[in-house]
Amino acid sequence: MISRRLGKKILALCATAALGSACTVGPDFQRPQTSASAGYSLSAPRTDAAPAVTFGSDVANNWYQLFRSDALNGLVRQALEANPDLEAARHGLVAAQRELQAVSGTALPQIDATGNIGRQHINGSFLLEPVNGLDATGNRFALGPSMAYDLDVFGGIRRSIEAQGAAASNVRDQTLNTYITLVDQVVEAAFNFASTEAQIKTTEDLIADLRDQYNLTQTLENAGKITRSDTYQAKTQLANTEATLPGLEQQRDVYRNALAQLCGRTPDEFVMPAVSLRDFAIPRQVPVSVPSDLVRHRPDILAAEDLLHEASARIGVATAARLPSFSISGQYAQQTTFAGEFFKAAGGVWSFGPQMAAPIFQGGTLAARQKEAREQYLQAASTYRSTVLAAFVEVANTLRALEHDGDSYLAHNRALEAARQNRDLANAQYRAGRYTELQVLTAEQQYQDAVLSQVHADAQRFTDIAGLFHALGGGWWNASEDPSLQPVASTQSVPIAPRKAVVR
Repeated sequence: MISRRLGKKILALCATAALGSACTVGPDFQRPQTSASAGYSLSAPRTDAAPAVTFGSDVANNWYQLFRSDALNGLVRQALEANPDLEAARHGLVAAQRELQAVSGTALPQIDATGNIGRQHINGSFLLEPVNGLDATGNRFALGPSMAYDLDVFGGIRRSIEAQGAAASNVRDQTLNTYITLVDQVVEAAFNFASTEAQIKTTEDLIADLRDQYNLTQTLENAGKITRSDTYQAKTQLANTEATLPGLEQQRDVYRNALAQLCGRTPDEFVMPAVSLRDFAIPRQVPVSVPSDLVRHRPDILAAEDLLHEASARIGVATAARLPSFSISGQYAQQTTFAGEFFKAAGGVWSFGPQMAAPIFQGGTLAARQKEAREQYLQAASTYRSTVLAAFVEVANTLRALEHDGDSYLAHNRALEAARQNRDLANAQYRAGRYTELQVLTAEQQYQDAVLSQVHADAQRFTDIAGLFHALGGGWWNASEDPSLQPVASTQSVPIAPRKAVVR
């Protein structure tokens, strides 16, 4: 009879828990909607030197292969396999997923094993007669399971799990952002390295021309055909140009070492492949996704959305904390005065029943927590809008940059062609006896200056195209496997020499 009554009570409590689980306080999160008028407000680049823009097209995950460079593809592959920052981000994601599992476990009954060893004295004189009728001292051993189950009537635990799920999703989006940023950094560093190499080569050719020009001015000055000021002017121009060469060489080394770091190697371990601006091709077409797709794919926007979701769930957690909490607890234990008599003598005790606790006075703490959660939600909403606006502006800026790069490239190309024609004319006039060697060298110098400017313009086109792919989200969603979950293939540990003891 007792067990039947106990079973009915348990069934009733479970039914109460099931009914209570349908009540979850706090707002239900809804993904923010993109405004119908949202857009980039830009047309496609109109110059022939700029790639054609295809609006509404999707971005491929391997977009960097559009530049058709095996060396570049190899650098990206090295970085994705061994970059320590990407590896750290992926381990952080696994840790966040484990934390979500841990928080989710709080929704289930918590069962523990308990044990107790002690020595007790009992005196029941105040209850029994005669005096000292119950007076005993002895050992007490107890062993058994205990159970506690929060019924979560108002959904505080469920909101906590929801908030932790959003936090784990935020870590995933940050990992994806690390992934697409890494690819963009490798591509841009390779472009910058190749550009600097081209600038060094052009500057070296220009220095050779200026040195020839300076030597010629010395000869002409000794012959009395020009003044010393002309010689000083040539010497100054040569020295100024020579002074730019160490800075370019330093930039080249910086870009090479940056690529080594991105690829997870020390500068001594890293082998720089041969790259040149002439090895890269400008893509004929670049895709531009519509704004509604941008906000669903770009990792920083998704991360901001996850923070908004987490803040929404925290409102429910704070609201549930102000309401009564209901739980079920139970315990069973075998007790004995001798350790060898466990489960032999009749010594089992148990307890089972519901519990309720409700806050009455907390000094305004719970109300303040609830208001704080609402303000944090509004803060997250503003941050989300700011992130979306920044993303739209970045895409718009890169589209404009492609257009201006095309105009700049064509203008520099015209200047280069004019300088080439002037150099050829000077050579022809020199052979005809109408120009001096100094005029020929001057024309050659102007041509080398135009080549240097063209190198800058060419490199800028590649960099801005890569920036557009990064601004559009990097195409991670089209990868065959989730980039945030792929393990790093290999890790390289850098040996650290032992520190010498300092004698004081």
